Amino acid sequence: MYYSLTYRNWSDDRQVETGVLEQVSVTRDELFMRKLVDATLMKNKLWAHLSNECEDRREHAVYVTEYDNQKPAEYGTAIADAALAMCKMSSMYSAEYMLWNGSSFQELDLAESSTYTLELAEQLLDHYMVRGGTTYEFVYSVLDADRKKVLFLMKEVDL
Repeated sequence: MYYSLTYRNWSDDRQVETGVLEQVSVTRDELFMRKLVDATLMKNKLWAHLSNECEDRREHAVYVTEYDNQKPAEYGTAIADAALAMCKMSSMYSAEYMLWNGSSFQELDLAESSTYTLELAEQLLDHYMVRGGTTYEFVYSVLDADRKKVLFLMKEVDL
């Protein structure tokens, strides 16, 4: 079964929807993943997610605003730089990890094998990930549907 998902541009200033950016038909797993990310890259522009809604359990919407209007204070420009620099493509959805080095995010190779949208969605629910004894905190996530990537932006932490 496929679900209709519409990305709607929201103006905080005017408190009104200002138009439809994109409408797609997606599986339930992909719908779940798309609603969980913090931002989506559409047409080479980054859009921050504000809220989600569902009408009659069939028509889904994600309300977005230009990323610059909602960027996190500590990582704002670095997140946009990392997301817009993505160039790897996949035939199926896969994760890409970027590690905070204090001033920017740099690619981190974590030999991840998951290409299932539900597994990516499950990972989006986590706040932390431990690999090889190192703990990482997820600070932001970006979906790039054109390249079939979910970008996980994270920092190393001691817990």
